[in-house]
Amino acid sequence: MTSIEIGGGRLVQAGWINLDPQHGAGDWRRPAQQTPWPTGDRTVGAMRASHVMEHIPAGDPRLAVMNEAHRVLLPGAVFEIRVPNALSGTWHAFADPTHVSFWCVESFHYLDGTKAAHADYGIRPWKTLELRIQGDNEILWKGTPR
Repeated sequence: MTSIEIGGGRLVQAGWINLDPQHGAGDWRRPAQQTPWPTGDRTVGAMRASHVMEHIPAGDPRLAVMNEAHRVLLPGAVFEIRVPNALSGTWHAFADPTHVSFWCVESFHYLDGTKAAHADYGIRPWKTLELRIQGDNEILWKGTPR
């Protein structure tokens, strides 16, 4: 079963494919928002993005990543995202000059439809399995395609 680490840099665990513009191998050496990814529909058993989604611009690039993840994940497979919490009152989300999008807990409710449920942003529907703030500045979200 295929597992994908988005933006894993040099820290990817054995058995995971690294979708990374500098450290990915072959067709996986690309920015995550460059879609489609080189795998078929419903072929991926797990996906994670740890402190990389804030480096993907908000709007169409972010939607491209989420919709592509939705396409490739098997039914019931989990996508785990960790991002700095922009509303935590700490500097973490804003200090890094390479952060080009900002996240708060409510950002994930646009994915599962509990916020702006009657608007069409072009987001494929997700089910939130877990959503919490960890420590003083990190949001952990786990979701699965609906």
